[in-house]
Amino acid sequence: MSDSEYDVVVIGGGSTGTAVARDCAMRGLRTILLERDDIASASVGTCAGMISSGLKYRGEPEIMKMCSLEVVYLNRIARHIIMKNPILAPILDLSVAASDGEIIDAYSEHAEEREVPPMNFITPEATLEIEPMVSPDVIAGVYYEEFFIDPFRLCLLQALDARNYGANIRTYCEVIRFETLKNEVQGVVFYNRITGTTEIVSTKLVVNAAGPWAHKLARLSGADLDLRLNKGAHVIFDRRIVNVGITAKAIDGRWIYLFPHENTTLLGTTALDTWEDPDTLVASLDEIEYLLQSIETVIPSIREARIIRTMAGIRPLVPEWNVPEDKVTRGYQVIDHDNGMISFTGGKLVMCRHMAEAVTNLVCKKLGSKVKCTTHKKPLPGNEADVDIETLSKEYGVKMHALERMRARRGTEMKKILEMTKVNPEWKTTICTCEPIIEAEIRYSIREEFPQTLNDLRRRLRLGTGPCQGTFCTYKAAAILSEELNLEGDDFLVDILDFRAERWKGIRPSMRGEQLAQEELAQGMYSCVGNLDQSDVDYDLKPWEEGI
Repeated sequence: MSDSEYDVVVIGGGSTGTAVARDCAMRGLRTILLERDDIASASVGTCAGMISSGLKYRGEPEIMKMCSLEVVYLNRIARHIIMKNPILAPILDLSVAASDGEIIDAYSEHAEEREVPPMNFITPEATLEIEPMVSPDVIAGVYYEEFFIDPFRLCLLQALDARNYGANIRTYCEVIRFETLKNEVQGVVFYNRITGTTEIVSTKLVVNAAGPWAHKLARLSGADLDLRLNKGAHVIFDRRIVNVGITAKAIDGRWIYLFPHENTTLLGTTALDTWEDPDTLVASLDEIEYLLQSIETVIPSIREARIIRTMAGIRPLVPEWNVPEDKVTRGYQVIDHDNGMISFTGGKLVMCRHMAEAVTNLVCKKLGSKVKCTTHKKPLPGNEADVDIETLSKEYGVKMHALERMRARRGTEMKKILEMTKVNPEWKTTICTCEPIIEAEIRYSIREEFPQTLNDLRRRLRLGTGPCQGTFCTYKAAAILSEELNLEGDDFLVDILDFRAERWKGIRPSMRGEQLAQEELAQGMYSCVGNLDQSDVDYDLKPWEEGI
């Protein structure tokens, strides 16, 4: 085979697409993954990271069973990027308490295999002791535990592991058409947004893992695919404002949540059938107020916390119609179009490995391969052993807080980064103080994880995601990126503007109170002190915009 001939082309670099690429590569298939933007740059990057036990889907016991088992598998292969969160459901109404018996039984059925305690009712005193911010009107609480994963790192590690097994991972490559012969897909034509060139690869099969864009991609191949697109929005606060996760009934009876997440807190999520363009999606004022008014019934002081931004994404649900959104299955379907393309509908983050196994089984059947799946057994990079943070801090002279955050992203891989500081001790400097991130980790990421922009580094490292939203780290990180990638002056400035614009997209819908002052400060720094605004840069010089 030549470098342009593959057994399978995977389109989409989210949780499912990267999982498919990993599974295919591990089974010895010649694989290429094409992503029009960056790894985890779309829907998966707008979720809360919960790898759910399937509690909400108790009406579908097979899905609950599958979700629970996938939690076990993910803890086996990726425990270094997984956190266990205690969760409280404060109860203020006896009628709600009376209906919770069924939920408790369903959750507890699979608790032991996930190594979590069964769900339990607790007293109002115990509820307030665990979380003092809960309303004093609480009459009881329900306590349980769920696991959360870093979705950005999961996708990246799956892509990196696929590459380790021989897959070709191509970001900023947008599929524009398919080459067909007798209605069978024979080749994939894509536009390289970095070089401004068009390329083509031949393939035996295509796996369409494009999420909310999957129906458009199927149409390019001459196939039909129906999706029920559903919008979900989150509000993000500037710190961990609760000790544990909080779940509550919203004003319309749906369940919402307030989850500590990394160094922030997420309030979510809405669920609205939508026909909006996924590329221009933002949270609306109505969605923000819906979430705030709903959660303040159990956390009355929520409006005292500072909102730093919002995020919104689209779920590509199985196309079940004439039923409310919360009744639509959270399972998935694998659609064989019988034209060389296989597509997905539905699914959840926790199911991504299972979805990949199902479609790769089909791919192998079509290609005559009998190699079995091992993605649930073999660890992802960094999960080879435990890491002693205290010993590393003493050995390398880096603060334990910075090392713990690095460990949560990288596991054993962090030792390679710390070794870099022996040759260059100045790389111990903290670049992003909110997270925090040292210079050595940024340089390692640029060299080993194929980022092209500051936004890519944000997804790799959480750069600029803290309270200041990149106000103080952007220039420093941009200088490092420019040096490592040999960027020209205008490319350097364009990247800063793009990064700030992406932050602004999430900040603008929620600006109020102290956040207005925060943004005025940032605007003054960049537009006045830095003399950087849209008019200063020639956008025609941006490489991936040429020729579009």
